[in-house]
Amino acid sequence: MKLNNLDLNLLVVFNAIYAEGSLTKAGEIVGITQPAVSSALSKLRDYFDDQLFIRVGQGVKPTAKTENIIIHVRDALSILQRSLEQPDSFDPKISSRNFRLSLNDVSEGRILPILITKINKQAPHVKISSYYTNRDDMHHALVANEVNFAVDPFPPPETDTIKELIFEDEFVCGFKKDHPLAKEKTLSIEQYLELDHIHISGRRTGGALVDNALSKLQLNRRVSLRAQHYLITPEILRNSDMVLTCTSTFAKKHNLAFKKLPFDVAPSQFFLAWHQSNDADPGHIWLRGLIKEAFQEAKF
Repeated sequence: MKLNNLDLNLLVVFNAIYAEGSLTKAGEIVGITQPAVSSALSKLRDYFDDQLFIRVGQGVKPTAKTENIIIHVRDALSILQRSLEQPDSFDPKISSRNFRLSLNDVSEGRILPILITKINKQAPHVKISSYYTNRDDMHHALVANEVNFAVDPFPPPETDTIKELIFEDEFVCGFKKDHPLAKEKTLSIEQYLELDHIHISGRRTGGALVDNALSKLQLNRRVSLRAQHYLITPEILRNSDMVLTCTSTFAKKHNLAFKKLPFDVAPSQFFLAWHQSNDADPGHIWLRGLIKEAFQEAKF
């Protein structure tokens, strides 16, 4: 199949039929007659060599092939629409755009206070929405413009996603100020393994980067608590002898004592990711710069 043999307007009809489950309603949405919808569907069936939609009662239901391609069709239509609507200029002083960010709890705590202060000074009417997008859904969310930016240690690998390293920091062993370890000059690997560790993960099983490093040494730490969010840990640490392997930035921000890890582990890295269709958007470029500034300032 060659794209130059396909009228892209047919994809608009295809999407409308899928959304409405009815040829008549799809025609009303698109603004064409029901016979014109039927004609478009016939051409689409010839092109894809599939029925695409099967009549059921008063409506239609999608075939397996339609279910497999609809997300790609919607992504393509979204990119085309966004390209047509993309402004030639952006004035932060008067803009009322709403930008959507995918941030986890640590990134929110790290940069949102700084970022919002910057935005309020430069663009008082711009709105920000922040919520975390699962990694499995992140690429689609960027393509469909459900989120404008994603900040994550593992950005989507697809080539249409632009990635830039914006934060890097070493892992340390964090604990309360009056922890017995605070009196020690260094932390031995034997001491580290004997401690009660907090492990943060959204998954029910599996380890972190530190666990991967330990497994190479054929070692395991003792995890006493698994939780989903880093921001709950400072209070737990202050009221126990538990420890948390975290970045030095996190430990300093939450007034934790910490020691250098007694083994080698890759640094914590966060990448800023966005879809290539937004790369030249002036508003996107503006906010991209502020996010980078916020991450740099958050390190100090």
